Amino acid sequence: MKIWVATLAAAGFAVAVPAAAAGDSVYTKFDLGQCKVIREQEEGQSVELECPGHHGLVVYATEGDLRFDVDYGAPDGRWDSFGPFNSPHTTIEWRVTNGTPLAAIHRFFLDTGEGDAARKKQVLKISKVGSASKPGCPIAYVDASAHKNANLLARGAADMAPAFDCATDKPVIVGLSDGLKGLGIMSMNQ
Repeated sequence: MKIWVATLAAAGFAVAVPAAAAGDSVYTKFDLGQCKVIREQEEGQSVELECPGHHGLVVYATEGDLRFDVDYGAPDGRWDSFGPFNSPHTTIEWRVTNGTPLAAIHRFFLDTGEGDAARKKQVLKISKVGSASKPGCPIAYVDASAHKNANLLARGAADMAPAFDCATDKPVIVGLSDGLKGLGIMSMNQ
């Protein structure tokens, strides 16, 4: 796993993906209005949701203090979000191999504090799809505001999901612009 992280950095964010690991893309809508509320807390104003995903998978979304954590396939017991207020896009790209979803690519809009929707940063969160016995986790984050090939970078990272070990590997941050460095990714056990 460490090899692909080094490859991403050393090659100027070019992604080398073995042919056997390459997947196909399938897209689903992510509509918070179609989600089922699991739990709501007035204190802190947070809500946990179960949402429909691809091929019968469930997408778990937790919103608190105008920040979202989204897990794919199974909740992972961690809060993985961004420092600034953020919101998820209405489309999820699933990377599938032989019909099995292995990773999810989800665009997030981060509030820069400048008040203009066009000035929001866009970050692609790439996550390994989890199961009840083996929760997934974030694999990588790509600064989509700074790179015209952000989706290609994200797919390359997503296709490495089978080799990514959520227990030992850490997500890589790909293609950061200077403006994104200070925004911070938050990750903590719940």
